[in-house]
Formats: sequence, C-alpha cells, structure tokens
Amino acid sequence: MDETFRPLAGLRVVDFTRVLAGPYATMTLAELGADVIKVEMPDLGDETRGWGPPFLDDSSAYYHAVNRGKRSVALDLRSEEGLDGVYQLLASADVVIENFRPGVTDRLGIGADEVLRRFPAIVYASITGFGTTGPMARRPGTEVVVEAESGLMSITGIPGSEPVRFGVAMVDIATGLSMINGVLAALVERARTGRGRRIDVSLYATAVSALGTVITSASAGGGAPRAWGSAHPSIVPYRAFAAKDGHVVLGATNDAMFQRLITALELTDELGGAEWRRNAQRVADRERLEAVLHEKLSAWTVEVVVDRLQQHGVLVAPVRGPEEAARSAQSAALGIVTEEDGVLVPRSPLSPNGTRTLRRAPGLGEHTVEVFAELAGVEHSDIAEHDHAGRQGAAAIPLPEGGH
Repeated sequence: MDETFRPLAGLRVVDFTRVLAGPYATMTLAELGADVIKVEMPDLGDETRGWGPPFLDDSSAYYHAVNRGKRSVALDLRSEEGLDGVYQLLASADVVIENFRPGVTDRLGIGADEVLRRFPAIVYASITGFGTTGPMARRPGTEVVVEAESGLMSITGIPGSEPVRFGVAMVDIATGLSMINGVLAALVERARTGRGRRIDVSLYATAVSALGTVITSASAGGGAPRAWGSAHPSIVPYRAFAAKDGHVVLGATNDAMFQRLITALELTDELGGAEWRRNAQRVADRERLEAVLHEKLSAWTVEVVVDRLQQHGVLVAPVRGPEEAARSAQSAALGIVTEEDGVLVPRSPLSPNGTRTLRRAPGLGEHTVEVFAELAGVEHSDIAEHDHAGRQGAAAIPLPEGGH
C-alpha cells in the first residue's frame, strides 16, 4: 500500500479536545499527516484515559482507539505559566480545535476572539453539544443527551420498547467528520486569503441534520416518526430476519429486486401476486408479507440464505459481531484494521487511500519536553532521556513551569 498520502504534512494542530468527537477528528487529521499536539491537564488528562477496564499502558482501550498518532503535552491552563506555554504552541499552529463548553475558553484566555486577534491565520474550530448560541448553548451535551433532545433516540430501538441509544456514539463520530470538512475548507480559504477563521460544529446540529429524511417525510404527511427496529419505514422488505442459526439482513430496494428475492427464496406462489408487485403495496401490507418471510427463513441457515440471495443479486448480509468483522477478509484487504500485541485497532475510512499507520496513543505529557525543545530550537537528540511524564531534561529548555 502506498504510504505517501499525507496532504496535511507540515501543518500543526493544537488539540484541546477530550472524549470522542474531537479526538476522533484530530486523530484523522494526524492520519492525513498533520502534527497533532494534544494539550492535557497535568495529573488529569483526557478523562477517557480512565474509562476502563480494559486498559493498555495505563490508559483505557477507549482512549487508545481515538488518540493514536498524536503527541501529548501537559499544561495547567489555569496557571500563568501554563497559558504562556499554550501561546508558545499557538505561535507555531495552523489549526486549533477545542470542545469546551461555551465560555470556558474565554475564561482560560484561549477563546477564539483572543487567539485570532493574536494569530489571525489560525483556523479555530469548536465542537459543542448544542452550539454557541440559543437557550441550550451552555448545557453539557454528551452523545446520549443529544440523541434524546434531537429526536434521534425516539426512532431507535424495537417498536414498543424503551428508548435505545446507538450502540456506538455515531453522533460524536459524525460531528468529528463534519468538523474535519469545515477545517479543511477553511484551510483552502486561508491559502487564498492568508487569513484563518472560526468554525463551530455541534452534536445537536449534526443529529438534527442526520434526521433530515425523517423530519422531511414526517412534515410532508408521512406520519409521526417512530422506532422501526432494523426495518425501514418506506421499504419492504428491508430488515433483519431470524434464520435457523443466526440473523440475516435482506432488502429489496426496487420492484425488480423483490421479484428476484421471492424467486431465490422459492416464494413465487406465496408472494408473487399482483398485490405485492409495487413497494407502496408491500409497505401497506408489511406485517403479512414479513410473516411469510419469517416462516421461510427460519427453516434455512444463514449461509444458505446469503448464498441464494447473492446469486440472484439481492441485498443480503449476515449479522456479524464487531470483532468478527474486524478480522474478516474484507477488512484485511482494505487494511483498515491493524493488530498490535493482539489488540485490534481500526484505522480511519481514509486508510484505503494510503494513509500512514499511526503510532500508539501518547502517555499523559509524554512529549512535553520534546515539543518545547522544538519550539526553543533545541535539537531533541541533545536532550537527556526523560520519563513518561517528561520531567527529566526539563531544565535543558525553557519549559513552562505548569507543564510536565
């Protein structure tokens, strides 16, 4: 695989983010070649370091999954020395990314207005729960809270069951990816104008935007949105079914595919009539049609169902577990999962394009001495080896007292 796809090489990102949306975004920027410096509070760091077990190198597996490829410096942002250290970093930065609640960065002295006043070429990106304006702006907005407030949770899960959150924080991930788009667009603009700008992205805006087809359909007379389990409100069949030894997802996204589906499943007599010919008819009589499919599929193994439908060009897939998918031949062919000491580590969706393999996530403050040596123009090779917290060798460079 070509390992030269590093379009952001030479760009520096100062990363004040924690938890998931921001760290996922900055890790992806690192995979694109940027030098990402993660700024963490001494002795605390990103709180996800403690979200375990399991743990790897004294930090949680969760933390390691979304912080690879970065360097960590520890600075107390509440101290004068720490703030001085931050501004040393910002003087060398192209991009700043933060996910504090609105108002916190201003109190710390690193708000967008102040940073852009000092460094007008910086792209300053903020991730919040509910945005920087409006009645919810200062509320903490984690994934589960935003799923609830946005309406997303109300359509997730099994019909008639209690509300269900996504199995993984997809709003966080989507927000991080949206922020990357904004940052890259701002960098293109800066190449023309020489000036940076502020970018604001919120989990709430991401969630409401993701509900676009649902909200538009409901407001156009499609009825109140609700949970559909694995099914689709406007396509039948299109869902998971129980087979003899597991579950399989299948679907017919057009009328011709439905005819191929019933041929493959030997259901022409039962479902080949005129009353099933159009999707709108199948949606109107969903329960009766799905009952016929349930009865047929329950007698066959997943392998048989998948083989039959694939041969007839019908959408189908076995329902796999995440680790099974990570170890699949397809994941191996794409190179999107690496294995480090027996631990599986997915890469970004860009990895098939030749993005580089990232080093492991940093220890808290691991690179403080290294980074400030670079800023001071000191050859890092001339600095004495320092411990995991970066304390040894600190006297050799003008390291802020608030750092580790």
